[in-house]
Amino acid sequence: MSTTEIKLYDFFRKELKLDDNSAKVFTEILYDSIETNSAKSMLLYKSELQTDLKKMEMQLRIEIKDTKTEMIKWFFAFFMTMALMILGLYASILLK
Repeated sequence: MSTTEIKLYDFFRKELKLDDNSAKVFTEILYDSIETNSAKSMLLYKSELQTDLKKMEMQLRIEIKDTKTEMIKWFFAFFMTMALMILGLYASILLK
């Protein structure tokens, strides 16, 4: 028995004036019930958290993909601008 169970047992036996066996059974039932409910709650929150994390992961992947596409567009535009500038410089040197 844990200290919590012992305290509950003492409370039920002394304050509620239950006999030893009834206090012990009542304490075990109450403790098992609380433990079961907390385990169910943990499983529920865990599954909800996993679902939320998967949604966030998918959103992040989509944002990264969109950002990657935008960066490629900007790099291409910058490359084309630089290529035109270099060609313009060569043309101005050759035409003089």
